[in-house]
Amino acid sequence: MTRTVNRGTRDRARPDAALPHHRRVEQLMTRQVIAVQPDADFVTVLAALRRTGHDDLPVVDDEGRVMGMVCAPDLLAKLAASDLPEPSMFETRRVRAIRRRAQAVTAGELMTTPVCSVGPQDTAAHAALLALRHHIHQLPVVDEHHALVGLVTMNDLLDALRRTDAEIAGEVTEVALGYDFGVKAATLRVACERGRVQLDARTSLRTQAERLVARVRQVEGVVDLAETVRWEIDDTLRPGAPKEMAS
Repeated sequence: MTRTVNRGTRDRARPDAALPHHRRVEQLMTRQVIAVQPDADFVTVLAALRRTGHDDLPVVDDEGRVMGMVCAPDLLAKLAASDLPEPSMFETRRVRAIRRRAQAVTAGELMTTPVCSVGPQDTAAHAALLALRHHIHQLPVVDEHHALVGLVTMNDLLDALRRTDAEIAGEVTEVALGYDFGVKAATLRVACERGRVQLDARTSLRTQAERLVARVRQVEGVVDLAETVRWEIDDTLRPGAPKEMAS
């Protein structure tokens, strides 16, 4: 049995006073998701996977909670096994695993568990880190009850980086002036070309300058940062040491 999940998650991001503004999973995910139940047979799973156009398919229970994921390689084992030689006591664990997977006939037998998932309010950066750590091409998105509400792919997550130079420069400016970085507004210059940001500014303290640079690097879409951020007082010196003006 297949089912399509289409839950009404909000389109807008959660209001967040923090800068930079990080995209949320709910802004990038697909809401209409094809899923199967654990008793779905091989042919049903194969057809559902073809309909999705992806390599992974969520397996859910009667309440829509994610139980596992069926991946294309799980089904492909059925084809690959037909080209294997006769079983031998010397064959590798990988070959034995292919034979074992080839015997599965239902989604419950095919699926991989446990499942790595994210929530709608998680940041795209968090989802990307999870996907890279676990070598996952797409992540199910679940609510507080672990019910499936969407699916986010690695290509979806890349949308967080697909920004115009004007958008990036605007947010860098907002970051520089939006915190207590002690930035002298008259000294602030921001330019961006193909994601490469040029930042010039002067702050009151050296620690403010360092925090500003670190925060700007977190702006989504920044490919590279060339900065000339100077400060007036070096507050990293030991107490009693003479304080010098930055060049």
